[in-house]
Amino acid sequence: MAQYDNIEVLELRAGEDLSGAEVLLESEREYPTLILFHLQQFVEKMMKVSLQKHGVNYPRTHDLSVLLELFPQEKISEDDDVFAHLLSQFAVGSRYGEYVEPPWSGRDMLEKAKEFVEMIGTLWEDPDTGSKI
Repeated sequence: MAQYDNIEVLELRAGEDLSGAEVLLESEREYPTLILFHLQQFVEKMMKVSLQKHGVNYPRTHDLSVLLELFPQEKISEDDDVFAHLLSQFAVGSRYGEYVEPPWSGRDMLEKAKEFVEMIGTLWEDPDTGSKI
């Protein structure tokens, strides 16, 4: 496993993906596959930022479940695992002609993606003090 990405570039591109999903949600036309793709990219890049900041090497992958396994597991819920798997399935599967109907609306997926990224930021905190490790 090796580090492939510059943290600042990843954060910038993650912000662009998040903004892209938000713009598409405001469009008059519906673009569920594009929204899910951008949300998956946002989450993936922010996961890689967090891993790099904590010196964790990760494989070249778009599978959020694989990346999630590299985080401290104590605070990761089954719902977090399911969300990572589903978002990967929607975004990556769409590249190869697969389509799975998302269980939530685009807006709900956006909120869940933001909450997920916020959650991964807390995984490195000391449970006793709340300070970042």
